[in-house]
Amino acid sequence: MCVINIAVLFACICVNDGLLLNDPSAIEQRLAHMESLVQGLSQDVNTLRTENADLKSKITAARTPVYFSAYKKSHLTFTSASQVDIVYDGVRSNFHNCYNPSTGHFTAPGKGFYVFSWESLTPAGKIFDTELLVNGARYQMNNCNNLATTASFSSCTGVVPVQLEAGDIVNIRSTSGTYLYGDGWSTFSGWLVFEM
Repeated sequence: MCVINIAVLFACICVNDGLLLNDPSAIEQRLAHMESLVQGLSQDVNTLRTENADLKSKITAARTPVYFSAYKKSHLTFTSASQVDIVYDGVRSNFHNCYNPSTGHFTAPGKGFYVFSWESLTPAGKIFDTELLVNGARYQMNNCNNLATTASFSSCTGVVPVQLEAGDIVNIRSTSGTYLYGDGWSTFSGWLVFEM
Protein backbone atom coordinates (compact mmCIF):
# COMPACT_ATOMS: atom_id res chain seq x y z
CA MET A 1 0.00 0.00 0.00
CA CYS A 2 2.84 2.41 0.87
CA VAL A 3 4.56 1.63 -2.43
CA ILE A 4 1.37 2.39 -4.35
CA ASN A 5 0.92 5.73 -2.55
CA ILE A 6 4.51 6.75 -3.31
CA ALA A 7 4.01 5.78 -6.97
CA VAL A 8 0.81 7.84 -7.13
CA LEU A 9 2.55 10.79 -5.48
CA PHE A 10 5.49 10.50 -7.88
CA ALA A 11 3.11 10.36 -10.83
CA CYS A 12 1.30 13.49 -9.59
CA ILE A 13 4.58 15.36 -9.18
CA CYS A 14 5.69 14.35 -12.65
CA VAL A 15 2.53 15.49 -14.42
CA ASN A 16 3.22 18.49 -16.60
CA ASP A 17 0.25 20.13 -18.30
CA GLY A 18 -1.81 17.03 -17.67
CA LEU A 19 0.71 14.63 -19.23
CA LEU A 20 2.95 12.21 -17.39
CA LEU A 21 6.60 13.07 -17.88
CA ASN A 22 8.45 10.06 -19.27
CA ASP A 23 11.66 11.88 -20.07
CA PRO A 24 14.19 11.33 -17.21
CA SER A 25 15.95 14.63 -17.95
CA ALA A 26 12.64 16.50 -17.60
CA ILE A 27 12.06 14.72 -14.28
CA GLU A 28 15.57 15.67 -13.12
CA GLN A 29 15.02 19.31 -14.12
CA ARG A 30 11.73 19.35 -12.28
CA LEU A 31 13.29 17.81 -9.16
CA ALA A 32 16.22 20.26 -9.33
CA HIS A 33 13.75 23.12 -9.57
CA MET A 34 11.82 21.81 -6.56
CA GLU A 35 15.05 21.37 -4.57
CA SER A 36 15.94 24.97 -5.40
CA LEU A 37 12.54 26.13 -4.17
CA VAL A 38 12.91 24.11 -0.95
CA GLN A 39 16.39 25.61 -0.34
CA GLY A 40 15.00 29.11 -0.87
CA LEU A 41 12.17 28.43 1.56
CA SER A 42 14.65 27.00 4.05
CA GLN A 43 16.72 30.21 3.83
CA ASP A 44 13.57 32.28 4.31
CA VAL A 45 12.67 30.26 7.41
CA ASN A 46 16.17 30.75 8.86
CA THR A 47 15.97 34.50 8.18
CA LEU A 48 12.59 34.68 9.90
CA ARG A 49 13.93 32.71 12.88
CA THR A 50 16.80 35.20 13.24
CA GLU A 51 14.47 38.20 12.95
CA ASN A 52 12.11 36.62 15.46
CA ALA A 53 14.95 36.07 17.96
CA ASP A 54 16.05 39.72 17.52
CA LEU A 55 12.51 40.98 18.09
CA LYS A 56 12.13 38.81 21.19
CA SER A 57 15.35 40.21 22.65
CA LYS A 58 14.18 43.78 21.98
CA ILE A 59 10.82 43.09 23.60
CA THR A 60 12.57 41.60 26.62
CA ALA A 61 14.88 44.63 26.85
CA ALA A 62 11.92 46.99 26.55
CA ARG A 63 10.22 45.17 29.41
CA THR A 64 13.12 45.95 31.71
CA PRO A 65 11.82 49.12 33.36
CA VAL A 66 14.12 51.99 34.26
CA TYR A 67 12.73 54.51 36.75
CA PHE A 68 13.49 56.24 40.00
CA SER A 69 11.73 58.44 42.50
CA ALA A 70 13.82 60.39 45.00
CA TYR A 71 13.07 63.11 47.54
CA LYS A 72 14.87 65.61 49.74
CA LYS A 73 14.96 64.44 53.34
CA SER A 74 15.85 67.76 54.97
CA HIS A 75 15.38 71.45 54.19
CA LEU A 76 18.03 73.39 52.30
CA THR A 77 18.72 76.94 53.41
CA PHE A 78 21.07 79.38 51.68
CA THR A 79 22.10 82.82 52.91
CA SER A 80 22.17 84.11 49.33
CA ALA A 81 21.05 82.92 45.94
CA SER A 82 23.32 79.96 45.14
CA GLN A 83 24.00 77.53 42.34
CA VAL A 84 24.17 74.14 44.01
CA ASP A 85 23.67 70.60 42.73
CA ILE A 86 20.67 69.26 44.63
CA VAL A 87 21.07 65.82 46.17
CA TYR A 88 17.73 64.11 46.66
CA ASP A 89 18.93 61.73 49.34
CA GLY A 90 15.74 59.81 50.02
CA VAL A 91 14.79 57.05 47.58
CA ARG A 92 11.29 55.68 47.12
CA SER A 93 12.19 53.56 44.09
CA ASN A 94 15.31 53.04 42.03
CA PHE A 95 14.61 50.24 39.58
CA HIS A 96 17.68 49.43 37.52
CA ASN A 97 19.75 51.32 40.14
CA CYS A 98 20.53 54.26 37.84
CA TYR A 99 19.98 57.02 40.40
CA ASN A 100 22.72 57.78 42.92
CA PRO A 101 21.29 59.26 46.17
CA SER A 102 24.80 60.33 47.25
CA THR A 103 25.36 62.61 44.24
CA GLY A 104 21.81 63.30 42.98
CA HIS A 105 22.83 62.06 39.54
CA PHE A 106 20.85 59.78 37.23
CA THR A 107 23.00 57.87 34.73
CA ALA A 108 21.24 56.60 31.61
CA PRO A 109 21.77 52.83 31.22
CA GLY A 110 21.14 52.97 27.47
CA LYS A 111 20.17 55.16 24.55
CA GLY A 112 16.53 56.10 24.76
CA PHE A 113 13.74 58.58 25.30
CA TYR A 114 13.35 59.52 29.00
CA VAL A 115 11.06 61.80 30.98
CA PHE A 116 12.15 63.66 34.14
CA SER A 117 10.05 65.47 36.71
CA TRP A 118 11.10 67.55 39.68
CA GLU A 119 9.09 69.42 42.26
CA SER A 120 10.26 72.18 44.58
CA LEU A 121 8.32 73.36 47.63
CA THR A 122 9.13 76.79 49.06
CA PRO A 123 7.60 78.69 51.98
CA ALA A 124 6.43 82.32 51.83
CA GLY A 125 9.14 84.86 51.16
CA LYS A 126 11.54 82.32 49.61
CA ILE A 127 12.61 81.28 46.13
CA PHE A 128 14.08 78.14 44.68
CA ASP A 129 14.63 78.38 40.95
CA THR A 130 16.19 75.28 39.39
CA GLU A 131 17.45 73.79 36.17
CA LEU A 132 17.70 70.27 34.84
CA LEU A 133 21.21 69.52 33.58
CA VAL A 134 22.25 66.92 31.00
CA ASN A 135 25.97 66.24 31.24
CA GLY A 136 26.42 69.52 33.08
CA ALA A 137 24.61 71.66 30.47
CA ARG A 138 21.29 73.39 31.10
CA TYR A 139 18.40 71.59 29.43
CA GLN A 140 15.30 73.00 31.16
CA MET A 141 14.53 75.59 33.86
CA ASN A 142 11.85 75.82 36.55
CA ASN A 143 10.88 78.96 38.46
CA CYS A 144 9.62 78.75 42.04
CA ASN A 145 9.48 82.37 43.17
CA ASN A 146 7.39 82.72 46.32
CA LEU A 147 8.52 86.18 47.48
CA ALA A 148 5.05 87.42 48.49
CA THR A 149 5.24 87.49 52.29
CA THR A 150 1.51 86.85 52.68
CA ALA A 151 1.62 83.72 50.54
CA SER A 152 1.60 80.20 51.86
CA PHE A 153 3.77 77.41 50.50
CA SER A 154 4.33 77.29 46.76
CA SER A 155 4.93 74.07 44.84
CA CYS A 156 6.58 74.26 41.42
CA THR A 157 6.94 71.32 39.04
CA GLY A 158 9.03 70.81 35.94
CA VAL A 159 8.49 67.94 33.50
CA VAL A 160 10.71 67.43 30.47
CA PRO A 161 11.28 64.71 27.84
CA VAL A 162 14.95 64.09 27.02
CA GLN A 163 16.72 61.89 24.49
CA LEU A 164 19.81 60.39 26.12
CA GLU A 165 22.77 58.27 25.14
CA ALA A 166 24.10 55.50 27.37
CA GLY A 167 26.15 57.06 30.18
CA ASP A 168 24.57 60.53 29.99
CA ILE A 169 24.10 62.15 33.41
CA VAL A 170 21.00 64.09 34.48
CA ASN A 171 20.64 66.10 37.69
CA ILE A 172 18.97 69.16 39.20
CA ARG A 173 20.82 72.35 40.19
CA SER A 174 19.53 75.49 41.88
CA THR A 175 20.00 78.72 39.94
CA SER A 176 18.82 81.21 42.55
CA GLY A 177 17.71 79.20 45.52
CA THR A 178 17.37 80.46 49.08
CA TYR A 179 15.17 77.73 50.60
CA LEU A 180 13.98 74.26 49.59
CA TYR A 181 11.49 72.48 51.80
CA GLY A 182 12.43 68.86 52.49
CA ASP A 183 10.60 66.18 54.49
CA GLY A 184 9.75 64.37 51.24
CA TRP A 185 7.92 67.32 49.65
CA SER A 186 10.63 68.22 47.14
CA THR A 187 11.23 65.41 44.64
CA PHE A 188 13.14 64.28 41.56
CA SER A 189 11.91 61.41 39.36
CA GLY A 190 12.66 59.94 35.96
CA TRP A 191 11.77 56.99 33.77
CA LEU A 192 12.60 55.40 30.45
CA VAL A 193 9.75 55.66 27.95
CA PHE A 194 11.38 53.53 25.23
CA GLU A 195 14.83 52.44 24.13
CA MET A 196 16.23 53.55 20.81
